[in-house]
Amino acid sequence: METIVFFIFCIASFLFFKRWYKPLYSLWPADRNTKTKIILSFLPSVYLILIFIVLKFFASFDVVNSVIYIIFYIVLGYAWMFAGLSLTSFCFDLHWLDDAIFLNNKAAVPAITGSFFALGFIYAGANVGDGPGWWCVLFAGSLGLAAWIILGLVIHFCAGIFERITVERDMGCGIRFFLYSLCSGAILGYACSGDWTSFYMTVVEFTVGWPVLPLTAVYILIELFIIQKAKHRVSG
Repeated sequence: METIVFFIFCIASFLFFKRWYKPLYSLWPADRNTKTKIILSFLPSVYLILIFIVLKFFASFDVVNSVIYIIFYIVLGYAWMFAGLSLTSFCFDLHWLDDAIFLNNKAAVPAITGSFFALGFIYAGANVGDGPGWWCVLFAGSLGLAAWIILGLVIHFCAGIFERITVERDMGCGIRFFLYSLCSGAILGYACSGDWTSFYMTVVEFTVGWPVLPLTAVYILIELFIIQKAKHRVSG
């Protein structure tokens, strides 16, 4: 069974690398927005380091000393990132291909980078602790991913952040979302961690991530304050 699953994850990982790197080095003009290309190029490598450290020192007892399992969960990690970024693009209308690369939207770069790290922190956290199999990692990580997506939609409903990033190209909004993504991803990653006992207990233990709620509320208030301040400046 694990062999079939590994093969599926390999295909998804290949699609991730193809869709991530091909536009950077084959579709771009060579002299266009070099800084963005450098940032996006290094993100998968930073992610690899993060996953490897977690798997080598904090993962399940049968993973930390197994090269095969470490490779397995690294491949799963890139498949996870591909699925997570695709879901982010669908839900937030924030595309790493369209916005950051093809449209050369600099405000989208920190937002996409923050999304990348948030997804990475959640997956890394889901690997922390002992568990009976890869499905435990996916279940725990899915809780964090679902929470992060839902909170992102709430933020957008209240403050329209993704439209401000993709349409208005508001760099300040992109940077603030980057910072929020780092903090919220770290909190939710921590909530996903721990030894596996059952599906029910995993859900119960996930509630330790409650600080992400006041964090989100504060972030929404900051964005609303900035919006109102901008309106007063225009009207004045």
